Amino acid sequence: MKDYTVVATRVHDLWELDVPGVGVTQSITAGGAEEMVRDYLDCLGAADADTASITIVWHIAPEIDARIADAKADATRAARLQARASTTNRETVAMLKDAGMTGRDIAAVLGISEQRVSQLAKALKKTA
Repeated sequence: MKDYTVVATRVHDLWELDVPGVGVTQSITAGGAEEMVRDYLDCLGAADADTASITIVWHIAPEIDARIADAKADATRAARLQARASTTNRETVAMLKDAGMTGRDIAAVLGISEQRVSQLAKALKKTA
């Protein structure tokens, strides 16, 4: 499967979609850009037009592009931290249960709901 990195630039009221080594097409909306690239590839006879990996790099204005990159990086970091927090919470719930604490006490200590304690405890049993 081929990977295409498309450079999307706002030109007047359209998105210019530059597919390096292939050519340029346009889309009226950002949301329709990937579909337009796939249609373009299909028109050119690319066998993988429907299955190719397409990454769109948006170019709007340097300061906006930087903010978009920052926002995406922050979201990635937040997702990583959330996953780590979930693992830590599951392990902590198990430790507190092993120490003889009730679900109500665990909820109070961790600052989460009793329902969440129950969910975390069940998740631990599935992975064990």
